[in-house]
Amino acid sequence: MFSALILSAVLSAPNVVVISVDTLRADHLGFYGHAHDTSPHLDELAKESLVFDDMICEIPLTSPSFSAMMSSRYPRMTGATRNGLPLPDEVPTAAQIFQKAGYETMCVTSNWTLKRKLSGLERGFDIYDDSFKQKRWGILKSERDADDVTKLALDLLEKRDESKPLFAWFHYSDPHAPYKKHRKFSISETSDYADDPGAKIKVKYDSEIAFTDDQIKLVLDALPKEDTYIVFIGDHGESIYEHDYLGHGRRIYQTGLRIPFMVSGPNIDAGRTDIPVRGVDLAPTLLGLAQLEFLPGAVGLDVMNADVDYSRLRVVETYGGAVPNFSVARLVMAGKSAQRIGIISDGWKLIKNDEKYELFDLNQDPDELKNLADTYPELVKELNDIVLDWDKRVPRNAQDADLSKEDMDALRSLGYID
Repeated sequence: MFSALILSAVLSAPNVVVISVDTLRADHLGFYGHAHDTSPHLDELAKESLVFDDMICEIPLTSPSFSAMMSSRYPRMTGATRNGLPLPDEVPTAAQIFQKAGYETMCVTSNWTLKRKLSGLERGFDIYDDSFKQKRWGILKSERDADDVTKLALDLLEKRDESKPLFAWFHYSDPHAPYKKHRKFSISETSDYADDPGAKIKVKYDSEIAFTDDQIKLVLDALPKEDTYIVFIGDHGESIYEHDYLGHGRRIYQTGLRIPFMVSGPNIDAGRTDIPVRGVDLAPTLLGLAQLEFLPGAVGLDVMNADVDYSRLRVVETYGGAVPNFSVARLVMAGKSAQRIGIISDGWKLIKNDEKYELFDLNQDPDELKNLADTYPELVKELNDIVLDWDKRVPRNAQDADLSKEDMDALRSLGYID
């Protein structure tokens, strides 16, 4: 009788599918107001989803961001603060909870930094496909293209065990540098970005997103139609010469932090919400959709069910993205503090870089163009005191990185090593 009850519960459990895109700014998607048709298929999905308008990542780097998302712990808590520093074996992940609950679990990755030995995110997945063959940078195995991700995802979905509920994660990397324009997906022109120093790149960036969107549709069409939740998310954004910076990882402006996030599925009322959410909320939310046990040690919220306070404090950090050679890892990483730390609360954002401060009113200045630190010194002190308190309270657990020369070369090619 007991076994029969367990089997019945497993068979009635919903499918949960995560589709993520690397280096994806929310403001370059149609359903977030972009002027160009980069995401027609995701725009259609958004009409059936609850779309979150105020979602930020924990760190604008791929592996640390996903480590935080899948473990619901701040990167500094696990030591996974930089690409190449894996999530420790003892830190549980959402995938492990799904697997324990009888789910078939599968993942197709596409970014070098998500290799199992570099990220530690393979735990809990029956299949974790991180076999990259295409040398997108010309000389290094750094990524696989969207069509390859889709081909592998479709194959796994076709062969899946339909007697079990499904937890799947498919990650696309195409908007990541080097940016290229796809002939069939010419979405914008440089003239559309008049007087923008990043115009040429943004044209390519739009094209990469449109190509990825087209490939994602094929996966969406292949997913089970009944009892399936679809979660779409980005890992971090990208600065395209905003604040005189190209790339991600070393700044914590909104171009790098703000990411798309939406959820669709059974009993989800389509619409939009501006509640403040963050990367560590992903794992609790995924498990909440399946009504599974809460993830041990989680610091995030199940944002589909929790009463999220609009005055919620969100502290973010970046450690510069550099991955030190193993021979000096202990010296470099032990107790290493953040390169930049910031806090967002009630529409205000403070960025601290050593003893330099930037204060922005995000409601009036979403592009962070006017530093108000000198205008509101008392607010700077108030927010800085909160950051200092958070810095003292949240523990650190620095990890060493055992990286091969190939790992180091690939990470350097992606701009993650100074």
